[in-house]
Amino acid sequence: MNEQHKIFEKYFSPNNLRLAWERMVRSNGKDIKDFFGIEIYSANLEKNLARLSQAIINGEFKPQRPFKYYEPKASKTHRTKSVLSIEDALVYQAIANTVATANYKRLEENNRFVFGSVLHPEVEKGLDLLDEIDADFYFFEYYIPLYNKFINSVNTEIANTNIRFKLETDITGFFDCIPHSKLLITLNKFGVEPEILDLLNDCLNIYSGTKESVTPGVGIPQGPAASFFYANVFLTDLDYEISQRGYTYYRYMDDIRIYEENEEELTEALVMIDNFLKGRALSLNTKKTSIEEIGEDRESEKLTFLTGYGEEIDEYETKAINEDKQKQIYLSEQSSDNDQEKKYIIKTIEGAELINYCKKEIAEIEKYLLDKFKDISNPVFPLRTLVNDEQLKKEIIHIAYRWRSSNSILKNIDNPILNKDLIEIWLFCVEHFCWKANHFCWNLNQYGANDFISLKLNEIIPRFKSFEWVRYQILSNMATVQNFNTTELREIFRKSKEEPSGLVRLGYYMILLKHLKPDHQLFASLRQAIKDDKEPYIKNRLSTFLSRKSINEKVDEIKFWFGL
Repeated sequence: MNEQHKIFEKYFSPNNLRLAWERMVRSNGKDIKDFFGIEIYSANLEKNLARLSQAIINGEFKPQRPFKYYEPKASKTHRTKSVLSIEDALVYQAIANTVATANYKRLEENNRFVFGSVLHPEVEKGLDLLDEIDADFYFFEYYIPLYNKFINSVNTEIANTNIRFKLETDITGFFDCIPHSKLLITLNKFGVEPEILDLLNDCLNIYSGTKESVTPGVGIPQGPAASFFYANVFLTDLDYEISQRGYTYYRYMDDIRIYEENEEELTEALVMIDNFLKGRALSLNTKKTSIEEIGEDRESEKLTFLTGYGEEIDEYETKAINEDKQKQIYLSEQSSDNDQEKKYIIKTIEGAELINYCKKEIAEIEKYLLDKFKDISNPVFPLRTLVNDEQLKKEIIHIAYRWRSSNSILKNIDNPILNKDLIEIWLFCVEHFCWKANHFCWNLNQYGANDFISLKLNEIIPRFKSFEWVRYQILSNMATVQNFNTTELREIFRKSKEEPSGLVRLGYYMILLKHLKPDHQLFASLRQAIKDDKEPYIKNRLSTFLSRKSINEKVDEIKFWFGL
């Protein structure tokens, strides 16, 4: 065996790929997983992993262009999300696994001030995890407790009256702008061999860019867990430079906070960060960069924890269960499929007390929303004021989650409380808080088939011509709960043929696949349309999937693509 074969065996043996598989299928973000590929690959997993291992070691593996789509931000700009094919996802993760295990101790040293995408302690064990019963394969620690540690660190500094000034900044288009050459140089410092760097460079070039074009040499795909790892590694030199200058420094991915006694020190820190990033072809987001004096009301300066999580769980749980009716309890949606999340959720009350709590929660939310939106149909409703109020938007999004969580629980143990007066509010939020359209569509799903909802969603769709992800979320809502007659299904089929967005076509396909019977003439037309689809990823994955699954099984599997 030559040297290159040995190196590739180190990263891509069947066992290495098996570990990559375990991590990839457990990673957060349903919207960037190749669920069709996972289903097909898992049918003969060991054989497929062995075949892929041999292809990589023999130099026969070629990265494939991922399926890409645009997801809106609150600013109405887009981020590009990438869905790597199953084999690309395994290769990408396998490299990250090997680098992470070899450098775990080195990266762990930063965990006191770096909180985003922190490696799970079990990563240090590497392949030994495969021999453990009930092994914990997660690549990262769960993000919500990590975020709360970040918030807690920031709030501790704010509470310190000796600290008078704060620097806040982040990096413009961080993932999209990371230069491959600089990333590969950094990875080489972490011990990654040139042969692996060459393969990773080929992958990144294929994975780069937008739907319309690649951007050779620049950008890593947003979505896969491995990308968050590579992004963190890329900033380790910055972490070192800042920490060695003695600054009070905290970072959550590219969100950077520094706290000092005087403004001059923060100015020096800002200049240093700016110069460091420019030397690596990156730049600070000037709109989100500021040096400000901390106000006298320090409590109002503090950031908000994500409810019910974090290091303070034991104390919080005791208060929540023992206090009077003002208690706050974190209620998880019972449909959650994230086992990692469940380990951090506060144990909730049960039985009649839980039912009463949920009902009280819903009643309070209804009162708040109906008051806040009481003039929603009035031309003088202060729409612009509402959509520009950042704190209010966050509050409404959080309230929507609480309403859905409580009703999800009641649905399983009692009866949900579905006030139809809220439908118009959820529809309003789909339209005006479009970057969270999926959450408000999930709320609408609670009502089941509803002609008014269907009518209004059809009216909203054309308003989002430039936002394919929003249209997809609306269509997926309709596919899940709404009813369609044959005439409507034929019109949907025609729209799918004319639709340029692969993501939106997928939404139309879902409606058709759910509501057409296999012996219907239009179903045969749909099958052919999928085979002819101009998006290779949809054509190859969905048509292959349909050929392997019975018609009765297919919809339940399809709805998992992009997190349904």
